[in-house]
Amino acid sequence: MLGSHEYERRQAALRRLAARSGFEGVVVWSKGGAAQDQYAGVYHLTGFYQHQPFVPDAPGRWRAQGHAAVVLPVDGPALLLTDTGTLQEPAPAIRLRTAPDLVDTLADQIRASLPPGRVGLIGCAAMAAPWWCRLRSVLPGHDLVGADELGWEARRVKSPAELDLLRASGALGARAMTAARDSAAPGATEAEVAAAAIAEIVRASGVYYGMGISSGARSHTYAASGPAPYRGDVRLSEGDLLRIDLYGSLHGYLFDLARTWVVGGEPTTEQRRLLDAVRDSVMAGIELLRPGRRVSEVARRCQEVFERSSFAAHHGLPASEMGGTWGHGLGLSFEPPLLAEDGANAGDTIEAGMCLALERRVAIPSEGGATYEDDVIVTPSGPEVITGD
Repeated sequence: MLGSHEYERRQAALRRLAARSGFEGVVVWSKGGAAQDQYAGVYHLTGFYQHQPFVPDAPGRWRAQGHAAVVLPVDGPALLLTDTGTLQEPAPAIRLRTAPDLVDTLADQIRASLPPGRVGLIGCAAMAAPWWCRLRSVLPGHDLVGADELGWEARRVKSPAELDLLRASGALGARAMTAARDSAAPGATEAEVAAAAIAEIVRASGVYYGMGISSGARSHTYAASGPAPYRGDVRLSEGDLLRIDLYGSLHGYLFDLARTWVVGGEPTTEQRRLLDAVRDSVMAGIELLRPGRRVSEVARRCQEVFERSSFAAHHGLPASEMGGTWGHGLGLSFEPPLLAEDGANAGDTIEAGMCLALERRVAIPSEGGATYEDDVIVTPSGPEVITGD
């Protein structure tokens, strides 16, 4: 686990970014409840995760239950706000205040610790509109401004301690995928394959986040359309394509990898073309993940290799299932930069200490679908794949 000095370093770094942007301080707002979608901001600064799930506000009893906030003045100590009164060790690496109404308590803390002026809000997607409106109405002297870009910048390059956690997480993801593959025999159900992966994650004290899984005649789809992404009534047959996109975490840091294979046998010629195209194009991009390269260069290399594949020669270029991107940043969440030839991140420079997930999904209803994805740490000397088989 990380020591208090690591969290102090992160808080100091975010203070500098806030001051540079003209803020009096920032509010970092996060959602808990084990969803992992919007928890990263508070966790990054404090090591605290709120596991109480969200329940609707009950006037006079609680508001924003299942959330947490950090108030971080540019000049002054940070404070964590939560509605959880009793915590297990280790305690969060920050001063703590508990209250059932997080919104009004947050307003009180902003008044007490931040002078009137601009206040950055990190975690806009987790801040419900009624709470945002409440804060703005009771804080006329404070201009609450969306500042998610500061959080992304603070988390873009990982510390050595974070990189070690990402390596451990990537290794767990690889073991979970192996467990899924070992269970994927003819006659097994998609749900049984998913259970094998999830069990491997939980046994290691990791957190299962989600997956896309599809097989056979449905392998061109990402996952089942119901609440569960897997089907308990769909049994695998020999020769089926089975594809899994699996994501979870260890100590909060994500793994995100995808594999596709043929159940119980060797791939046909057409299946081999599909599998080679997705894997080879991703691996070509990984080789280019070196300090100083541009995001657009990496995406272009992936695209060029895919366009030269035997699959593309026989089937043409299918529409991208990922909006033209070839992956994304990875850490405590799915993060920028998006790996694409154009767009906001295209000109970004790859830096040592970044972690990126490169992936390609292809789906043709007549042939099936395939996905390949690996997580990669950028080192001073080049790429380090942390989810390798």
